[in-house]
Parts: sequence; C-alpha cells; structure tokens
Amino acid sequence: MIGGRLVREFSLGGALRFKARLMSCLVLASFCCAQGVATSAETPSRAPDAANVSPIAYKQTLTAQCGSLYRLLKVPMRDACEGVIAQGVEVARSHLGRPIFALRTGAPLTDKSATRVLILGAVHGDELTSGWLSLKWADLAPPMTEKRTYSVLHVPIVNPDGVFGAKPSRTNGRGVDLNRNFPTPQWNPEANRWWVNKTKRDPRRFPGHAAASEFETKYIMRVIETFKPTVVVSVHAPLGVLDYDGGGPLPERIGSIFLDSLGIYPGSLGHFGSRSRGVPVLTVELPHAINLVSTEETKRMWRDLFAWIDKYANYDSQAK
Repeated sequence: MIGGRLVREFSLGGALRFKARLMSCLVLASFCCAQGVATSAETPSRAPDAANVSPIAYKQTLTAQCGSLYRLLKVPMRDACEGVIAQGVEVARSHLGRPIFALRTGAPLTDKSATRVLILGAVHGDELTSGWLSLKWADLAPPMTEKRTYSVLHVPIVNPDGVFGAKPSRTNGRGVDLNRNFPTPQWNPEANRWWVNKTKRDPRRFPGHAAASEFETKYIMRVIETFKPTVVVSVHAPLGVLDYDGGGPLPERIGSIFLDSLGIYPGSLGHFGSRSRGVPVLTVELPHAINLVSTEETKRMWRDLFAWIDKYANYDSQAK
C-alpha cells in the first residue's frame, strides 16, 4: 500500500500481497469518511474573523506538499520528497479543501499483535519543522523484533491550510487553534474562559465556537477511534521540551529534548487523548520552528522514541 518497502513485508504470494494492500488502503480511506461528533458550546464572547472562503478542490500529492514545505524552510529538496512519501494516501480534506495525507510503515494493519503508533505533525501551521520531522520519520522503518512489531500511522501535515496559506499560521483555514478544539471535559465554558482570561483573546489561540467544530479535529478523533493507537506522538515547536499526558513510564528524553510538563489546556490533544480516550499523548516540542534538527539527531530521536514506546507497551500489556 505505501511504497515498495512495505509491499515486501508480505511474502505469501501476489494474491495475499494484493489483499493486504487493499485492506490497508480501505482502512486508511475510511478515516476520511467518518465525520466525528461535534460537541455543542456557547459562542465565545469575541472571536477573530474566520476565513470566509469557499473550499477549493486542490489537486496535490504528498510529494508536492513536501516540496512546498522545503521551499518555505529554504532548504534544498534534493531527494527528500521521494520514496515512501510519494505513496501518501489522501484521507481527509481541510476546511479550505487541501488534502490531508496519511501513510503507514511497519507491520500491516492485519497484524493484531502489533503495537500501534500514531504520529502527527504540523498541527500548528507555523511550526514548519514539526511537519518536516514528521515527513523524515515517515521514511524511517520502526524497529521490529521477535518480541514486538509496530504498525505506525503517519499524518505529517495535519493542518495544510495553516502551513500552505499566504503566510504560515498557527490556526487552520477558519482561524481556529486545532490544539484547543478537542472536546475535553468541560470544554464549554473552560475553553472560552481560558482564551479570554489567559490569552487576552489572542487570535492565534482561538479555540473555536464549539468543541470538535473543525474538519481536521474530527479527522484526528476518528483516527484515534479507528486506528486504536497504543500511543500518540504529536510533534510541535519551538519550546524544546517533551510534554507527556498519560500513565506508565515517563519519556525522560528523546534525543537532546528532555521532559518538562507544559500543563493542561482545555481542548488540547493531550488532554483529550489521555483523559477522554485513555491513550497517552507524547508532545515533542522541537527547539526551533524553522531551524531543522540534524540528520543524526533525527535518527537518535527516532531510536529513543521507540525505546520509550517499547517500555510503555510492556507496562500497558501488564496493566491490562
């Protein structure tokens, strides 16, 4: 389904390969069909103007989005957008009609014993390095051993309207901060109260008029419900810390980034995943929004990430 490397994981003949690829594609494609459930809430006392633009049927590939991201970062593309990234499957559309892509690496979706990992990038569109790292990670194979296999679902650019608008923006195409739009307990009125009192109505942090009001939010909720990840990893920037919402062993270090709790926010993915769905959420805050981490650091973070996921999966299996 997702490139030659993944096709080779099936070794029982062409018919079985085709069946497995078809099943995986159908599962991924089904994510875009479900709409999720929005939670009603009172209208915030004052909201920034939302983009009143009709959706456009953008015709893009993940390779094209990758190239656009590299140009925004002002780094040469070379072969960075080739290979497995070219096989991204469109699974949803943004508010303004840009495609949202997903791709899978590791064990097939039919492997029920695999530890499932969901990796999200560019939830905030102006955190360009988060999208870049998510794309780079999508081209790395997860470690596979006799004791543990991993099925990894990558959504490297959750907020394409924020990334590829006239100017990269934290919010989506309707001016909503997606990481404050998830239906956490008491979202209404806590999200609006937090926005008014804590941010002084900062338009970059507007939580929306209702919980789960945004296409992108609904899509991520549906992925969590359907893919059933063991852990969720959300890449952000530029605080240079790890934030963790969940139980079990703490991820003390990923590469050169150390654990330092950022707190709990109404409508955040970490709050929603850990409190409402019982899924731990690791937020990896890169140190810069436009300065890339090195290739060596990228690989070191990947190794450290799965070393922690292995510990958490052991804890999770024993707890159950």
